[in-house]
Amino acid sequence: MTTPNSLEEILEKQSENLRLLETATICIKSKRTMKEEFLKMRSVLSQMFNGIESMRQWLDEAREQNNQCRELLSLFETLDERITYMEKNIPLELIRDYNNVEINNAVPSPIDSKIETVTQSVTPMVDCKKVLFNEPEVCCTISLINEDEFIKIPKYIIGRQSLENVNNLINTINQVLKTKYTFLSLGKANARKQGNLSLYLHYRKQEMDICNDHEYVYFFTAEDYEKQTKSKLTKIKLNLMTVLRHCKRLREYRVKNDIRYVICNK
Repeated sequence: MTTPNSLEEILEKQSENLRLLETATICIKSKRTMKEEFLKMRSVLSQMFNGIESMRQWLDEAREQNNQCRELLSLFETLDERITYMEKNIPLELIRDYNNVEINNAVPSPIDSKIETVTQSVTPMVDCKKVLFNEPEVCCTISLINEDEFIKIPKYIIGRQSLENVNNLINTINQVLKTKYTFLSLGKANARKQGNLSLYLHYRKQEMDICNDHEYVYFFTAEDYEKQTKSKLTKIKLNLMTVLRHCKRLREYRVKNDIRYVICNK
């Protein structure tokens, strides 16, 4: 009775071995085909990897171009503010002198005196154009924070503020400084003519307090900021000022209860 069962088991095992042999035979016969398929898969994966690398490089370039566009936009905004300021603050005497020079150049002169006339008219014209179009720097300004510096700022200092917010504040402060020191550079007589002599003397008094026995420094106060921007130094802006101090763009100088924000020369 046990022999048939044993024979059946033997036959079943042999059948299983035959199936395995058939499978192995099929694999051996299709070895070349499988190899080709694997090579095709490898080629496809390699192309996908190269595509991902190309996309990563493209994104890096796009990020760099985006940063450059932001810097360019910031420069355009500063230029627009400068043009607006020049439009509102160019002295009438300067425009009148410039027009007089143009009129004098348009009047024909004798050949013998032509060289002399041109020589006499060049100087005021050059000076006028220098003021109108080049606008020489009247004070030290704050340089913008770059991305490498921004990354290194501790999180507890910067909080959730962005690089754009920090640089926007820097641009505003620079405009406040330029307005203040352009006013001072025009002198006491011009301040009296504008009816701002008391403001001029107030600025000079502040300079004596901070520049006495020290090298000349450029600074502004919360009062200067509020006067020029028509807005107060809010808590958020004061936190950003802490960022500027951390990045060595500003330092504080206290005179009694008054804080002067001094520009650091880098």
